[in-house]
Amino acid sequence: LLSVLLSAPPGPARALSTCRTLDLEAARLKRIEAVRGQILSKLRLPAPPPEPGPAPALPEEVRALYNSPRALLRQRARSREPAEPQDYYAKVLLRFPRESPGEGEGTLG
Repeated sequence: LLSVLLSAPPGPARALSTCRTLDLEAARLKRIEAVRGQILSKLRLPAPPPEPGPAPALPEEVRALYNSPRALLRQRARSREPAEPQDYYAKVLLRFPRESPGEGEGTLG
């Protein structure tokens, strides 16, 4: 009982408050509407576009054409031989020394 009395302000103080309670959900919806309006004005649209209907089904030829590279890649992966260990490690690097420009010019040997 004591904690309830201490947590709530006295009656006259509550009556003198001029602040309205803030409805967070209403503020969030107003902000969303404002952003939506900004996006529409940036796109120079008077209203949001209508919702698109369901997408038509793809013809079987298109689906087969889309899936053919995938099947080919799977087939190549199955037929590929495992890499040999020597292909895994780095190859030998051969360096050839060369003269810098200007060296060897003007000397008689």
